[in-house]
Amino acid sequence: MDIRDIRDIRDVRDVRDIDEIGDIRISVAVMHHPRRADRLPRLVRSCAPLRPRVVTDPDPSGPPSPLRTAKRAWAAVAPGATHHLVLQDDVTLTPGFAGLLNGAVAQRPRHAIALYSNWNSPQNSYHVRRAAAAGSPWAPLSPAEWTPTQGLVLPADQARELAEFLAPIPDAIRDDDEMVALFCAERGIRPLATVPHLVDHADEPTLAGHAGSFHATVYADGQALPPGHWTAGPGAEEALGARSAHRDAREFVVELIRSRCMLRFVRPGSGEPVEHGFGWYWADWASVAGIDPARVRDEFHAYARRDGVGAPYAPEVWAAGYLLGADAAASGAAGTMAGTVRARLLRDAVGSWIDSGLRPADRLTLGPAGRAALTELGVAAVERGRAATRLLVRA
Repeated sequence: MDIRDIRDIRDVRDVRDIDEIGDIRISVAVMHHPRRADRLPRLVRSCAPLRPRVVTDPDPSGPPSPLRTAKRAWAAVAPGATHHLVLQDDVTLTPGFAGLLNGAVAQRPRHAIALYSNWNSPQNSYHVRRAAAAGSPWAPLSPAEWTPTQGLVLPADQARELAEFLAPIPDAIRDDDEMVALFCAERGIRPLATVPHLVDHADEPTLAGHAGSFHATVYADGQALPPGHWTAGPGAEEALGARSAHRDAREFVVELIRSRCMLRFVRPGSGEPVEHGFGWYWADWASVAGIDPARVRDEFHAYARRDGVGAPYAPEVWAAGYLLGADAAASGAAGTMAGTVRARLLRDAVGSWIDSGLRPADRLTLGPAGRAALTELGVAAVERGRAATRLLVRA
């Protein structure tokens, strides 16, 4: 596809911009900056048979502001659409994207559906990993953290309401994901993330100037999903949603950061910014979460003796996996994923935790074989945590 065939929304005429399967009719808008023109042809092709409308930043030489373009993208709901998807132009779509998207939306037609979460976001990445550990294809996201907007689907009426909500906000606010989170909070909308994600972030710097490397927590990456993958009953989703709502002062997330396992107690109502950089070392605080740290260590040593684990940060990966498994079991979420699919997605979730959570120097010395062994250790830790006799105790 020639770049000249990709036009701004104002110039689109006589194209099929809704994909219809059953009662689901999805329109798509792509938030675009001219500096990423080389990415557009592949992204547009990846949407097929969907025909995305390309919405160009109205002031591309101005200060970076995703919000400036998001306002127009959310207003670009096609006539007759039941749902509207907004993509950013620095994403990659999994093969078979449109079919997977339709299947997901058909099962949760009145929900906000995030097709991505960042692999080391403070809360949402953990909620997605917990859903994968529990075997749930849906991960209720945090009401306190920004809403992932790399790929977000809303019912068409809510998309129009969001466009009206965003319109008067000054472009200088910049971050559309924060404003979308505010909209969802005011409307009582709890976004769900698909597990796996259908969207990944390209490995390149953001135009908004956000530092770091950005990738999906659990990316589908063309892997086959069985028919009915998205048709899980509401039980697991409700159990996970109760936990991710963070109503209890003892609710926590587990982080693997700079090669250390940390607990982050959410402390609702404390006024702490969600992205603050302070956590609590797991061994000092696991008992507050109802888990015996001595047991976590003992089970690690038993595994390490058997499998010859020697990396100095292996105990930290083990602790993170064990706490995740125990938390998933304690949530009461009984997922419905096929066993082989759950195993694969859990392995991917642990692998992305290692990739995003180890210090750069540790990643360099790890190597492919070491990463594979460390991933297997993390998966084993999750399963040990799930099977632990002493799980989270809540009065």
